[in-house]
Amino acid sequence: MKEALRKQMLSPEFYPHHPPTVKEIQTHISHVFVAPPYVYKVKKPVDFGFLDFRTLARRCFFTHQELTLNSRFSPDLYLELLPITFDGSEYSLDGSGEHVEYVLKMRQFDGERTMKRLIEHRELREEDIKSLAIRLTELHRQVPPVDPGSNWGSHASITFDCEENFEQLAPYVGNFIAESVYGRVKKETLGFLVRHRTLFEYRRRKGFVKECHGDLHTEHIIFEGGKIHIFDCIEFNKRFRFIDTMSDLAFLTMELEFLEQEAMKETLLRTYFDQVNDPWGPFLLDFYACYRATVRAKVHAFTTGDVSVPSDQRQRSRELSRRYLDLARRLIDHYSQPRLVITMGLSGTGKSTVARALAEESGMEVFSTDILRKREIDGEKVVGEWNRGLYTPEARARVYERLFERARGVLQTGRSVCLDASFLGRDQRERILALAQETGAILLAIECQCDEATVADRLHRRSVEGGDASDADYSIYQQQKAHFEGWDPLPSYCRFPVDTSREIPRDEIVLLSEFLRHNPA
Repeated sequence: MKEALRKQMLSPEFYPHHPPTVKEIQTHISHVFVAPPYVYKVKKPVDFGFLDFRTLARRCFFTHQELTLNSRFSPDLYLELLPITFDGSEYSLDGSGEHVEYVLKMRQFDGERTMKRLIEHRELREEDIKSLAIRLTELHRQVPPVDPGSNWGSHASITFDCEENFEQLAPYVGNFIAESVYGRVKKETLGFLVRHRTLFEYRRRKGFVKECHGDLHTEHIIFEGGKIHIFDCIEFNKRFRFIDTMSDLAFLTMELEFLEQEAMKETLLRTYFDQVNDPWGPFLLDFYACYRATVRAKVHAFTTGDVSVPSDQRQRSRELSRRYLDLARRLIDHYSQPRLVITMGLSGTGKSTVARALAEESGMEVFSTDILRKREIDGEKVVGEWNRGLYTPEARARVYERLFERARGVLQTGRSVCLDASFLGRDQRERILALAQETGAILLAIECQCDEATVADRLHRRSVEGGDASDADYSIYQQQKAHFEGWDPLPSYCRFPVDTSREIPRDEIVLLSEFLRHNPA
């Protein structure tokens, strides 16, 4: 922007409504002039590779895109696109003369009501987070999947985005970016993409790549007048907007972790995944959160090199760039943590079969309550009767205690472990959550599901053929089903349903096992 234009835009007389004050805020891509009750944004003539605003025509086009795309989320914030004209002596807003720039006019909002400011002032309520999570599920549900013939959201596209991040961040390494942190994030990010290529392509085929917001962080969400306003989506590059819905959600989870809001992050995830059927989504959240943190590190690094930005703001950006990349390292390192896997469900639903298949594919160790019960717990075998013999509450408690002891021993070595048990008691599920927290393991609760006719046939054949460690028959199954009250307090984002009505879904077992193999840091 020419300095003469900038000076005029800092004057209240430039605007038809003559605001009492005008304040300028700069980002790496825009000049923002706050002229109450409106805000005017002018794009900088910059080229960062992933965006190109160098020509007036491109700035006009993308300003119009910003207006159109953001009206999907907050139509009452985005008002109109206006030309800035020059008559040979002075600049005007929508006046006569040559069009020299284009400006986006917005309604000014209360900056103290952004999600970030509410967090800083400890005014963000749990109800606000729940409402936001539900709003996001609605937005993600309403948008159709990308055209299958396009490349948006493909593994190749995601890989390109990640590699571009590291290439553009590289010039700052050794300056204020630590080489060891940069190298770790780059290595683990690209390694994850190689290991889980099949899952990325699976997500795209299943319709989870959509036209999302693309820049969904806490400064772009406003809680005002009982409404949630979401603004400033990505308008300048389709590949940053046509993304997996988990990439959209992950920006928020990353920001909440950056702001040390673990309880709010938990509420967001619980509420979101209670509303959507997306069992594979949680497996990618930390990866996408790492990607988002790296993007933020890069954006702040760009700001440090913009001499038009005030020096104190550039210094602040140096510190933020470092902090975001440190967070990216912690997030990607989550995939080196062991997983505590449980195969849970009613009797006859295939828990042991799934556990064995996972063990064969991943190499992790499996402990079963049925086997522990026979080897280590004294009691009378009583088939078909609940709460008797080896199955009294006291006996069950002892078996689960042994189960947890063995799991703890394996997890403390940094390896994943699978526990094969019904976990029908709430106290058992509470214990498993506590064990995961104690050992720093990531919990994966595989919920085995099967239609009742298949269960009945399976349990009948088991009783006739013998040789199974379980004593449960169909009457036990019926009693379990009658008393079953759900899987609380296990969060929905930790639960992964597996339908065992037919053969064990081998494709799912293979994809799951990629996250369970021992992968030391």
